[in-house]
Amino acid sequence: MPSDKDILKESKERYKVCSDGWDHIYKAALEDLRFVYDVDGGQWPDEIRKDREGRPMLTINKLLKFVRQLRGESRQNRPRIKVIPVDDKGDVQTAELYNGLIRQIEYLSSAEVAYDTAYMNAVSASVGYFRIITKYENEFSFTQDIGIRRIMNPFVVKYDPACKEFDLSDAEDCYIEEWLTKKEFERQYPGAATVDFDRQGEGQQHEGWFEKDKVRIAERFYKEYETIKIALVEIMAPEGLRITSTIKLNDESKAFIKKRKGKILQERETELTTVKWCKFTGSEVLEKNDWAGKYIPIIPVFGDEVIVNGKKHILSLIRGAKSPQQMYNYWSSAATEAVALVPKSPYIVYDKEVEGYENEWQEANRKNKMYMRVKRIPGSPKPTREPQAQIPTGIVAMMQNTSYEIEDQLGRYESSKGEQGNERSGKAILARVAQSDKGTFTFVDNLSRAIVYAGRQLIDLIPHIYDTERALQIQGEDGDQQTVTINQPTGRVRIDGKPEISNDLTVGKYDLIATVGASYSSRRQEMVDNLLQAMQYAPTIAPIIAPLIFQMSDWPGAQEVAKKLQTAIDNMPKEPATQGG
Repeated sequence: MPSDKDILKESKERYKVCSDGWDHIYKAALEDLRFVYDVDGGQWPDEIRKDREGRPMLTINKLLKFVRQLRGESRQNRPRIKVIPVDDKGDVQTAELYNGLIRQIEYLSSAEVAYDTAYMNAVSASVGYFRIITKYENEFSFTQDIGIRRIMNPFVVKYDPACKEFDLSDAEDCYIEEWLTKKEFERQYPGAATVDFDRQGEGQQHEGWFEKDKVRIAERFYKEYETIKIALVEIMAPEGLRITSTIKLNDESKAFIKKRKGKILQERETELTTVKWCKFTGSEVLEKNDWAGKYIPIIPVFGDEVIVNGKKHILSLIRGAKSPQQMYNYWSSAATEAVALVPKSPYIVYDKEVEGYENEWQEANRKNKMYMRVKRIPGSPKPTREPQAQIPTGIVAMMQNTSYEIEDQLGRYESSKGEQGNERSGKAILARVAQSDKGTFTFVDNLSRAIVYAGRQLIDLIPHIYDTERALQIQGEDGDQQTVTINQPTGRVRIDGKPEISNDLTVGKYDLIATVGASYSSRRQEMVDNLLQAMQYAPTIAPIIAPLIFQMSDWPGAQEVAKKLQTAIDNMPKEPATQGG
């Protein structure tokens, strides 16, 4: 087992590799984030800002509404995961138990906030993350629960840059940084060093880990491997039946096989993966432990991934639209400048016409006066105003062109989101919306992939965390909660001689499928609408489906009405059957 000194040394070396590998992605992502939200004048380059000092520099942010539209659509049609059995030991009832437990974990963790934050960062800046955690139920408990937490700042995560999988499931390392105040650090880790390493003669190798009043710490998840031998064996069960099972092959298991008069059918070497965790500063390891699951529990949500010359790049929604947005800002500023620098339309007068009324005429452009006084000069026309300054048509044309170019780069168009187009039929309008959605579906689909990966981690983690007999709250698809006892002995014995357990989460293999659509309550309302329409077209089926309409309704008293209606229908006199001739 490596010492803390060895762990620290390796962690700092691997941290630099991970940080350097993501530097070009995060640099571009930060520029995107500053640009789309116009933080610190992010849409005007510094050199141009200096050159235009004292001149109009307008920012007409046409990108933000598209980002908000995409985020809003995700909230209306959230990806959902459904656990399904995938082998002969898995069953539908246990799969539904997993579903209810995962829904409860999401509910108690406010997982929607974690998903939304990661998705917002992926759309705006190309990269977002959320994480899975384990925690004790309360201060005096020894049982743990699983939770989902958001990562507000994606730039604190540094993953293994050698990953090949899109979800980074093959990563060897992952770091999460955070800054603590010196006071908070000393409270959490009394006795840990908080001095500047330069004063300890360590040179620059720890530079950046300490500031005057803050301490930077990092969590690290990393994998270790162990090669073992496994065997497929056939053994005699107590009831006289022969069963096959895969076991780890060692002296103890060989003795068990011999005792049960079994035989080895096949054997091979395999590799076990253990995920390790530690938290450290620049000088020492603060904590370390084993993670219960086999995956690193930091879930990435990415934008559009491309590989150029063997180097990975991840694109945000607005990456290609920044140049036309800057052009639009420039032409808007130019139009404003062109009009602002021209004086307000002046009057043409003779000197003697305003003699004695100069003060009134000097205020003509600042105050709205009912009349202006002048002296009448025989043979001279009355004062006339020059035409209003006009915006050059070339500037107007460029503003229109750049506006269209922004939409082309984003793959979303105004007519798809409310602006009237040439479409007149409902199908044509829906087709236009669908066409726009296709241009940005990559981001929605990548969020679905991330939630599926998180669900796969939950399936792997749940049997390790919920491994004792306990009562759990689970949540149904309709939001109703119920209490279920897991890992409860039934008093019966399985075929292999082990005690039978009800709601055993360790038996069977399960996987997930993802769907994107309205929530259960929305689909329930849609069902009510469809039933009402069916009653209009086929009134004869009304007595059959009327109770269902009230059962699916949410308003107070709907369930009581459904029961009374069903009772009334059941008590209706039956028509006598016609006798055959």
